[in-house]
Amino acid sequence: MTETAQTWAALEHRLGVVPLIAAFFAPVGAVAEVVAGRKRGALGLFTPAPEPGWGAVALAGERSGEGALLRGTVRLPGALADGALVLVKLDGEQRLAWLDHPAPGVVDFRGAGGDGLCWLHVEGAWVGPELLSRPVTLDSGGPFVRCLEAYAAGWAAAAVGCARDGVKELRRAARTAGFQTAQQVALGITEVEIEADLAAAALRRAGAESTEGAGALLLAVAAARALSGVAARTAELRDAWGLEIDGPLANGTAATLTAYLGGTLLLERELSRALGIGEPTR
Repeated sequence: MTETAQTWAALEHRLGVVPLIAAFFAPVGAVAEVVAGRKRGALGLFTPAPEPGWGAVALAGERSGEGALLRGTVRLPGALADGALVLVKLDGEQRLAWLDHPAPGVVDFRGAGGDGLCWLHVEGAWVGPELLSRPVTLDSGGPFVRCLEAYAAGWAAAAVGCARDGVKELRRAARTAGFQTAQQVALGITEVEIEADLAAAALRRAGAESTEGAGALLLAVAAARALSGVAARTAELRDAWGLEIDGPLANGTAATLTAYLGGTLLLERELSRALGIGEPTR
């Protein structure tokens, strides 16, 4: 369990899970525990799928008593939470549901090392009415999508900071490797440093105006690309030049970090939809 994984799981809980619970649930029972911080939540809303859009993969819900039985599989960015918010198709509507990971009917398939990507497989898990949200829609500009966009903007700010920290570590490693080696690797470091700095500049210019719509998605895409670029350069300089590199992106964690919003490709497709490029908006 790495410090980086803990930091990003806490960010997802604070900026992603809690606002959705506040917007769509009555503050009672297990969801009240999540808001109070006694349980950590994850978002099972960004599972890659052929269908466009966040929330394209939803669990199937079937009425059972006052609650519902849920079935299906969604992806989580890590295994450090106590439960997850998932999207459910129930009675022809979309709802959010809170699922405790140890609950009967929930099986958590964890990735190698315990804090990488994992799959939440649900086979007949029952949730009571207090664990089901009011209906939500996936319409652009709706309250559900606005919550996700605000989370994307917050995630982008943290991701840019992580990428810039990674660049600083690359610079430090290059300086300790000797003058000749540092000269040969400097251009590659500068390339990813420029990308990270451009993403940071976009964040500064955007301010609060880009927490919704295409603006938030554009920031998230730029941040995801910067993260991936720094991580790839880190692996290259470590493997090809033998540089001893520490820092937040030294262990191939970029794919895990971008998975907190579904991954770079899913983000790019969602941005294209928001801009009306290639696919009709919903």
